[in-house]
Amino acid sequence: MGWVRVLVVGVAIGWAAVMVNRKFEEPPLPTLDPNPWWGPGEPKEDNVAITQFKINVPEKDLKDLKDRLALPLRLTPALEGTNFTYGFNSDTLSRIVTYWTKKYDWRKREALLNKYPQYKTQIEGLDIHFLRATAGDTSGGARKKGVKVVPLLLVHGWPGSVVEFYSILPLLTTPREGSSVVFEVICPSIPGYGFSQGSSKPGLGSLQTAQIFLKLMKRLGFDQFYAQGGDWGSLIVTDLATLYPHNVLGVHMNMLGGNTPTGNLKMWLGSLLPSGLLVPESDQHHLYPLSSFYSRLMLESGYAHIQATKPDTIGAVLDQNPVALATYILEKFSTWTNRDNPNKPDGGLLSKTFPFTMDSLLDNICVYWFTGSITTSVRFYAENMNKDFYNKPMNKYGYILSRQITHSSSLSFSSFNSQ
Repeated sequence: MGWVRVLVVGVAIGWAAVMVNRKFEEPPLPTLDPNPWWGPGEPKEDNVAITQFKINVPEKDLKDLKDRLALPLRLTPALEGTNFTYGFNSDTLSRIVTYWTKKYDWRKREALLNKYPQYKTQIEGLDIHFLRATAGDTSGGARKKGVKVVPLLLVHGWPGSVVEFYSILPLLTTPREGSSVVFEVICPSIPGYGFSQGSSKPGLGSLQTAQIFLKLMKRLGFDQFYAQGGDWGSLIVTDLATLYPHNVLGVHMNMLGGNTPTGNLKMWLGSLLPSGLLVPESDQHHLYPLSSFYSRLMLESGYAHIQATKPDTIGAVLDQNPVALATYILEKFSTWTNRDNPNKPDGGLLSKTFPFTMDSLLDNICVYWFTGSITTSVRFYAENMNKDFYNKPMNKYGYILSRQITHSSSLSFSSFNSQ
């Protein structure tokens, strides 16, 4: 079969030569409606007021959650020795529900989540929620020491929320020894996530969200700012920087992806050529063997397919039962935190070394549950993973939702609240 490899490499090298000699043309930027209306009914004038918001779940909603959690579980015993390889292990789920029912205290967690000031403002017909973490000691000592306060937009993804930023906010807003910069942090909820209103009309994807967040930052008085995002947030801040380069001073992402012809060629050639020639030896295990890479892609991308094609179906199912919602979301935290977690009886979730406490994980689930936002959140997949999205010139050979399927540690949840 050696001649087959030689032939494949020869064809690939020829293709590479053609691609290298092609003139690169910067794709045109899409044209967005500058003033769309995503709210219900006909367009109206936005209420541009910024109003304070406090999380305060009605007692009847809390009782409803407790009543649903008290229902007997209908669990099928796991197959012997399968751990999380068939999905969520029923024994682990039972232990988590018991903790949720008997030990988790929403009112205490609610007080913690209200630690930072939160607000809402209407943009393009939607009530957009955000929290604002101000830079510590900016009125006195920090400025005297020459510390510069800069605005930072911090954007979450799915199945996350602004909850995931609570543990990192003190590090960003507190002047630190040896640093001349401290941040004023704005953490908005993506439309349809948590406390941000979901669109009443189809078509609100990452590009449209980028425009909404630009308007938010300008309304807060920040014409120029830095931006950071993970998961969907990575795509949103990429679009922000692409569409509005004069407003975005810098971008940081903790999820990256590319889908260029030359990039794919390099990946395929790297599987045939000696180790380290095209892909650094330190990165070989992320990609090769390709059979493992594509197998994991198939294994871990089913959720994205159903959310991109039938979001309302899966949303309706998850919105009926908090245990179902927790199962669906926590399984992602297990697998995406460490690729070896499916081989553990508890999926790593109950381990003392797991980077997120059960309380912080349940905080995030409760935000989805109390706001009834699981359906509107997964619709974001349908708006971004479709023919119209990939046919846009700026997306055709650019960003691809690769997620964490090739990595051994979590990217999108790396800063999740671990309190």
